[in-house]
Amino acid sequence: MKKNFLRAAFCLTLMASASMVATSCSRSNDDSTETPSNGINPADFKGSIKSGTTVTLDPSQTYTLTGKLLVESGATLIIPAGTVIKGAQGATYLIVDRGGKIQANGTADKPIIFEGVAHGQSYWGGIVILGNAPTNRSASGTSTSELGDMIYGGTNKTDNSGSMKYVVIKDSGFKYNPEKEFNGLSLFGVGSGTTISHIAIIDGGDDGIEFFGGNVNVDHILLLGNGDDSFDWTEGWQGTADYVYAARKKEYLNNAEPGNRGIEADTQDTDANTTNGANGGVSNPTIKNFTLIGNVKGSESQGMKIRAGSNGIFDNVVIANFATGIDFETDRTYNWFLSGVKLNNINLVSVGTSVKAKATTAFPDANLLATNLTAKITFNANATGAGSGTALPDWAKGWSGLTSFNVADAGN
Repeated sequence: MKKNFLRAAFCLTLMASASMVATSCSRSNDDSTETPSNGINPADFKGSIKSGTTVTLDPSQTYTLTGKLLVESGATLIIPAGTVIKGAQGATYLIVDRGGKIQANGTADKPIIFEGVAHGQSYWGGIVILGNAPTNRSASGTSTSELGDMIYGGTNKTDNSGSMKYVVIKDSGFKYNPEKEFNGLSLFGVGSGTTISHIAIIDGGDDGIEFFGGNVNVDHILLLGNGDDSFDWTEGWQGTADYVYAARKKEYLNNAEPGNRGIEADTQDTDANTTNGANGGVSNPTIKNFTLIGNVKGSESQGMKIRAGSNGIFDNVVIANFATGIDFETDRTYNWFLSGVKLNNINLVSVGTSVKAKATTAFPDANLLATNLTAKITFNANATGAGSGTALPDWAKGWSGLTSFNVADAGN
């Protein structure tokens, strides 16, 4: 994706003061389009929102992403409540650069909808936000994103990339090569000044939401029917997540990826012991009020996979219908979870194996290790997770398009 799909240059300039005005221009490779003089073309929504520009969409229009839409550093994209944006099939996506802002603030009555022109996993790309908060890929805290081939990260933990509230993202996860595909929402080095609240990511082909470092806090996240992991972090993420309901869907039981782990937690995939970035470089989020529902299909039927050096504090988590409840790997992770009670009020419902661990040189007996890790977990059969145990919580109903969901809908 970095080398082929995403290197096209865009020269559409979008400018606005009180109202929206756009100027069209020609592009190379005979790929020029004309934009109406009174605004952007909703049927051909792509290009760059230039630095110093604020663009406000019209909620009475339906916009069709036909390529990459970039919000440059110093630019702002405002998406009002009730706006619908459809992605044409392929690598069509919205990306916000470091220093750019997205203000996508829907309401419970008028959510903002991103979806494919047609429905189905992996139909279009997704949403990518790049911030200036630390990651651990380098000593400077910066790296280059796999989505968009752009620099992200830095030293500003409180960086503000804008706000997303009451946003529904469907049909994302376009695969741009055999190894890489879009997530529903990708947060690269996003800071704690950014608001991410009441987001639903449904029927995506890859991860629902993934954090690449940063300090952003999220709450009230609904993740249903995503082909890979529901909730994924790496590169030293140190934010919080509160009220998350994540589940596989029975429609995808026989897919190659029926929906993998509820949580996949890494510090860094290539160096679990890195000290780059903030606070020693380790991923160490606070995870509260989670419900994770799976089924036993596939090789990654694990409620939580905590590995590659990740730490974390967990409280009030319901894990249901996975083959394995919690699966640990790597010494840095073991040492953290053996050092005290980091997993509180864990409720395992119809889970095959409660706790697993993989032997290492320092911990050669996997069974003993799993026993010792289990002793550091407090279990609570009355824990309610995201609010209603395994049932869809009230906060997720209505605006998301759903009124109910439970273990039977995950297809165990």
